[in-house]
Amino acid sequence: MDSTRSRPRAAVRGALLGAVLAGPVLLGAAPASAHVTLTPSSTAAGTTSVVRMLVPHGCEGSATTEVAVRVPDSVTEVAVESTGRWQAEAADGAITYRTDDPLPDGVEDSVQFTVRLPDEIGATLVFPVVQRCAGSEAAWTEVAADEASREALEMPAPVIVVTADAGSERLMTLGAAGLLAAGCLAAGGVLLLRRRRA
Repeated sequence: MDSTRSRPRAAVRGALLGAVLAGPVLLGAAPASAHVTLTPSSTAAGTTSVVRMLVPHGCEGSATTEVAVRVPDSVTEVAVESTGRWQAEAADGAITYRTDDPLPDGVEDSVQFTVRLPDEIGATLVFPVVQRCAGSEAAWTEVAADEASREALEMPAPVIVVTADAGSERLMTLGAAGLLAAGCLAAGGVLLLRRRRA
């Protein structure tokens, strides 16, 4: 493959990545179907997770002034973080982000908060979100009976599904790797011994 041809593509990918990481992103005409989403750093039971919430657009063309998140009762140790645009507050089982600099409809932005997930593996944690804009609001509060029906919701509430403890999985992986390494060392020792005897 000609390396000179691949350089422009790599440069374009790098530029796009830099734009994504730089902060709020101008989207132009943002698709109305884009949902408010949560991306946790961990879903393992009993762990502390940093949750990133993405606000993809405003409310029917209006700029966003506030985003409020209802936190499930089983989630504890809630901590919030303000940004240059958003002032964060956690009280009475809810997290609220407010701004005096409304986020334009064509711009997406994200905030983050920290929670401790419950110990119940398989628990589905629902985080209803109300997005308030200038003169209107969008309630991301619909809850589906199962994952299949969730796809049909117009305004789904973000969810996090608690998974097995990552620590036990890591120990199993390390244990398997250790056994494999030990087997390789043993095989190497036998081969060396045979060569010396020969």
